[in-house]
Amino acid sequence: MTRRRLGPAVAVLTASALGCSTATPPAPSAGATPAGEHPAATPDVPQPDWRVPQGGHGPRDRPAVAPAPELTGAYRFVSAPDFLNQDVADLTAGGRRTYVVAATGEVANSTNADYEAALDHVIDEMAGHGTDDVLVAGDLVEGRWGRDDSRTGVFGPVRTPAQRLRAYRRAAAVYYPAWLQRFTDRGLTTYTAVGDHEVGDDPWRSRRRTAWVDFKRRHVPEFKRLYVDHVLRNARGRHRFPQRPRRGPARHTAYAVRLDRDVLLVTIDVFERRGNDLHVSVDAEQLRWLRRVLRQARRDEVPWVVVQGHVPMTGDVRTRNSSSLIYEGGMRSELWRAMVEGGVDVYLSGEVHDQTVHQRDGVLQVSHGSLFYRGEASYVVGQATADELVLENHQFRGEVGFDDRLWTTSTQGAPGHLSYPDASVVTGTLVASRTRDGGLRVTDAAGVLAPRD
Repeated sequence: MTRRRLGPAVAVLTASALGCSTATPPAPSAGATPAGEHPAATPDVPQPDWRVPQGGHGPRDRPAVAPAPELTGAYRFVSAPDFLNQDVADLTAGGRRTYVVAATGEVANSTNADYEAALDHVIDEMAGHGTDDVLVAGDLVEGRWGRDDSRTGVFGPVRTPAQRLRAYRRAAAVYYPAWLQRFTDRGLTTYTAVGDHEVGDDPWRSRRRTAWVDFKRRHVPEFKRLYVDHVLRNARGRHRFPQRPRRGPARHTAYAVRLDRDVLLVTIDVFERRGNDLHVSVDAEQLRWLRRVLRQARRDEVPWVVVQGHVPMTGDVRTRNSSSLIYEGGMRSELWRAMVEGGVDVYLSGEVHDQTVHQRDGVLQVSHGSLFYRGEASYVVGQATADELVLENHQFRGEVGFDDRLWTTSTQGAPGHLSYPDASVVTGTLVASRTRDGGLRVTDAAGVLAPRD
């Protein structure tokens, strides 16, 4: 298969963001600052029955469209960024000591029967599409670890930086394996990228200096190491993906893997610590490595090259309870130019918890993802043959209730009641094919996957 020619000059970054209305009752922004994390239910305000669907003109309210065509003999994959964007694990399992939240008198736990049933329903459906491969472009966990806002002592004291780090490590050793086990139990292989929640969650700086923000910023390399150790290494401690940058800060977090003879996946790490701050950018070594990988893919005539990174390249995307991080320089950046000139076909990003497709400079940017704990879980199913690529967005319509909460390390956790009673519905489709010169042409699209101008 002939790859397309080198791309033209990259487009200008569009700075505006299109957001959706917030659901009622009030619920947390996924990228909120600590003071605004998971606000407690106001005691004197009646809370809704948990069976009432929560939405309000968000992703779950969009109409269904006709399913995408089935490609004979196609390689299939699932893409689900921001799954789960929450800490979900049984803190009472394995003989662990239990802790009681003084304010509620309840045992501190980060899951319950509702959540386990809901997770079974959603992940089982993902596994039912005839694929073993699940791509997750960041935000596996909530990751606000090294805190203990309810003062339970679940992961130990957090009064000093050293105590915070020990507590962070203990939390990572609980929540990452629980996340991974849900997929491995079903025979699913995960391909994950670093999200902002894997490095403590946005922000990493504040107008007023705080010990929490300073702790996060200083320890980003350690946070990444823990993510790699728990998620990207096998039981023998070896990295699952040998094709990685040889040096630089992303030498363990960025990787390339041939998912199928027709599909190459390149996962990038878009969080770079420079100076005394964290930037949404790739480091120079990673960028050079990416260019080498793309040159080799062109020589090998790989039909479809897919790159996944946590943040979109433009702010002109639908957002839902997101801090709306975008890549520095966007479509004027060296990263975008490298993807265009290197013949990347699809850039998958998360962060936004909604779905938007752009086609710029010959590259399809598919910004998607969702928040499971809001009853808005979604995922994209991909099919690829040598000549065609099909994407199909599946949207769940769950039911949630905030009358009580799960326990997490920061303030109060996600809604205590969650149900996914029905199968997902298809809310977007896209069909693309190769042009004679090796480019990509969208031949059909509908719903949330119809490209924006």
